[in-house]
Amino acid sequence: MTRLAILAALVSLAAMSWAATTTERIEQALASGTISTPEAVAFYIWSVTEPDRLPEELTAGTEAEPCGTPAFDAAFALLPLLSESELADVTPLLARPTLSGPELTYNTPGGHFKIHYTTSGEDATNTAWVYHISDGMDESWATEVDEMDWDAPPSDLGLGGDNRYDVYIMALNPGTMGYCSSGGEPPDPSTPEADYASHIAMSNNESYGSDQMLETCSHEFQHAIQAGYEAAEPSWFKENCAVWMQNEVWTTNHYADYLHTGENCLYRPWFDIRSGAMYHYGASPWPMYMEVRCGGQEVVREVWENCAAVVGANMLNAIETTAENHGMTFLEWLAEYTCWRWFTGNRADNEHYLYDTYGNHWIRVNVTGYQGWITAAFDGRDNMDFHFGVILTAANGDDQFGYYTVTDPSATLTIGVNTTGWEYAVFFVQSITDTSLDQLYDLSVTYQTGVEGGGQPEFTAPSIETSCNPFSSGEILLDIPEGGFTTISLYDLSGRLVETVFTGNLDQGRHSMFWDASSLGSGAYFLRLTAPGGGSTERIVVRHP
Repeated sequence: MTRLAILAALVSLAAMSWAATTTERIEQALASGTISTPEAVAFYIWSVTEPDRLPEELTAGTEAEPCGTPAFDAAFALLPLLSESELADVTPLLARPTLSGPELTYNTPGGHFKIHYTTSGEDATNTAWVYHISDGMDESWATEVDEMDWDAPPSDLGLGGDNRYDVYIMALNPGTMGYCSSGGEPPDPSTPEADYASHIAMSNNESYGSDQMLETCSHEFQHAIQAGYEAAEPSWFKENCAVWMQNEVWTTNHYADYLHTGENCLYRPWFDIRSGAMYHYGASPWPMYMEVRCGGQEVVREVWENCAAVVGANMLNAIETTAENHGMTFLEWLAEYTCWRWFTGNRADNEHYLYDTYGNHWIRVNVTGYQGWITAAFDGRDNMDFHFGVILTAANGDDQFGYYTVTDPSATLTIGVNTTGWEYAVFFVQSITDTSLDQLYDLSVTYQTGVEGGGQPEFTAPSIETSCNPFSSGEILLDIPEGGFTTISLYDLSGRLVETVFTGNLDQGRHSMFWDASSLGSGAYFLRLTAPGGGSTERIVVRHP
C-alpha cells in the first residue's frame, strides 16, 4: 500500500502585495493613504492617456494593460466620493478627447460609427489606419448587434456631432490598444437602468498589427455594449467577456495570446474568478464555458440582461440567476468549469499552494503503472464548504470526471476510485466559501491492494460512447446517474468547439440518441458529455463510407 499526502492552504490573494500593473499600483497607493482620492482619479485616467504625468513609483516595473477601460472604470467609481470642488477639478479629465491637431471625421460605410482623427501632432494617423479601424468597428457591430442580437449602445444624444457612435484615434500609453469610457456620457433616458452612452478611443500605433487591432475593435465595442446594459458592473467580467468576444467576431485567435503564459485561468487556477489584471484577460474561458454548456452565446448575453434587470452592480447574482434559468446553480457551474478547463487547457501548476475563493487546485497522480483501486481522503478546514472531485484521463484523450460538494462541519470525504484503463487521476479541490480566512485542506491518496473501492463509496460519473467507432452516423449511448440539464459537445483535437450535439434536460438512467455526423470532415474529434455531477469524453474518429 502506497500513500501520497498533500497539505495545502487556500490563502486570500487580497493580502498579497502584487502590483503588476499601474492600475493596481494606484489602487494600493489609495488604499494605503499615500495618494488622495482626487489624485487617484487623475492618475487612473493619465495611466491610459498621459503616463508621463504619473509619479515614477506608480509606473516603474509595471506592465501596461492592453485595455484602458478598467482604469477608467476605477476612476469613475471614485467620483461619488469627491466633494463638489474636487469634482470640478477633475471634470476636464472626464471630457472626450481633444486631439493634438485639427480634428477630421469619417463616417463608416456601415453607418453606425463616426471616426475622429487628426494628421498632426502625437495623435496623428493616416487614412489607411482610419479605414482599417472603420472596417473593424463595422464588422464588430454586424456580428455583436445584428447577428448575435446584443443591444446596441445607447445614443449619446449628439454629443459627438450626430447620433453615430464616436471612435477617437489617438496616442495612448504604450501597450494599451484602446479603451471605452462612459464617464461624462448621458444615460439612456428611455430606461430606468444604470445604462450609459460611451465613446471609444483606439491607439494610433500601427505596430500592434492589423489583426490585433481588429480584435481590439470588437473588444472595446463589447465594453460599449456592456455600458448599455449596466455600467457599474465589475471590470473582471467585463474583460472576461470582451476577450471572449474577440474570438466570437474574428478567427485570428489573438485572444488566445492571454492563455499561453502568465496570469490566466489555466496557469493560475487557484485565482478567484473575480481577479483583475492581468488575470481578467486570461479568463475568457469562463464565458466560453457558459456558451458551450448551454448551447449558444445567448447565455452570456443573458447574464448581462440579468445585470440590467437590477440597478447597480449585481454580477454574481446575475450569473446565479442565469445558471438557475438553465437548471443549474452558480456553484455547479464553477465545479464544471474546473473540469472543462482541464480538458481544454490540459495543464496545471502544482508548485503553488495558494488560491482564493472560487479558485481551485489540480493535483495530478500518475496511475499508468497501477491498474486497480485507489482511495482518496479529503479533509478541509472545519465549517467551510468545498468541491472535491476527480478527473480520470487516458492517453488517447478520453476522460471521465465528477465532483462532490463537501458541506459537513468537518468537511471530510473519502472515495474509492477505479483507475483501470486510465493514465492519470487528477484530483481537484475548490473553495466555495466566500471568506478571507486561509482555507486549509489535507488530501491523501492511497493505492489499495486487492480491495475493491478500498471499502469506500465508489466514484461514479456520467458516461458516453458511440455505437461504433469509427463513426459516420448511429447512436450515442449515455448513462446519467443524476437527471438534469445535459450537454453533448463535439470538439476538434485542438479543443475548439465544433458543434453542440445536444442540450436539454434528461432523466436519470440510460439513454440513446441518433446522431448524423455526415456533415463533418473525416478525422478525429472529442465527444464530450456534461451532466449533473460530472461527465466524460470519448475520442472518436469520423470516417464516411
